[in-house]
Amino acid sequence: MGNDGYSKISGIGDICFETDLGNKLMLKDVRYVPGLRLNLMSTGVLDRQGFHHHGGDQKWRLTKGSLVIARGKMCCTLYKTYGKICKGELNVADDSSPSLWHKRLGHMSEKGLQVLAKKSLIPFAKGTSLDSCDYCLFGKQHKVSFTRTFTRKENVLDLVHSDVCGPMEVESVGHNKYFVTYIDDASRKVWVYLLKTKDQVFQTFKEFHAMVERETGRTLKCIRSDNGGEYTSNEFRDYCSKHGIKHVKTIPGTPQHNGVAERMNRTILEKVRSMLKTANLTKKFWGEAMTTACYLINRTPCVPLGLETPEGVWTAKIKAG
Repeated sequence: MGNDGYSKISGIGDICFETDLGNKLMLKDVRYVPGLRLNLMSTGVLDRQGFHHHGGDQKWRLTKGSLVIARGKMCCTLYKTYGKICKGELNVADDSSPSLWHKRLGHMSEKGLQVLAKKSLIPFAKGTSLDSCDYCLFGKQHKVSFTRTFTRKENVLDLVHSDVCGPMEVESVGHNKYFVTYIDDASRKVWVYLLKTKDQVFQTFKEFHAMVERETGRTLKCIRSDNGGEYTSNEFRDYCSKHGIKHVKTIPGTPQHNGVAERMNRTILEKVRSMLKTANLTKKFWGEAMTTACYLINRTPCVPLGLETPEGVWTAKIKAG
């Protein structure tokens, strides 16, 4: 708000507005804010909907092509127009809506929502079910089943899984084309780094290594990756040897041997697609969506952890020493 304050949005909906010229203007995604004394229209939003606004001599016109849709006059620092509501539909943003929380939490599963609700972390009403989500169907790819043959480690940093993915279809806002993930085996906590080129993997690994050892006070013992060139370079091998880190590389052509990282990357990408589609954002925002997705994954109940969250398990294991 202009006074650095804020007002609660009580509902969102579409409204048909009839101007004083008799033209009907459909306003999409209108926010209902009871605390405001005036009805405000964003000329920027109208621009994106194909309208053009013209101001000057204390007068204002809204046009589309050669048709004048609405007009108004200057009042203080705003242009004021007149009209009436001919048809309105308000969809109240109910905080207990399963669908709303499903989207807010990066398209979390119904089981995950129920676990958080039982802990009174979200207002998810008991007995309610989640409707089918079109955005999830859009975002999810065919899943290749990987056999789980490894026992999860007991202590954090005993084993970290890593995988590089890319190039992405489009560059991100920050001009990145790849990403690399690191997943702690014991807690399943994930870290993601966005990359412009694959040769940045070694530098991000050094940064990750220093950060997690400083945070935990523990030593990274083993990293598992595929046989990609970014992991088989002499500098990567020498660094692991110098710091006593065992490097386990999978057999070429067997991605299932790096299944934890492969599954995590697939989950992240599915969430990114669903989140971008929900927010009606272009693909260039994949980087921002990805960092958000990882933040949410770390706070989502995880089946291998007995429906605890990765962030919670990571923190608990650090405190336990």
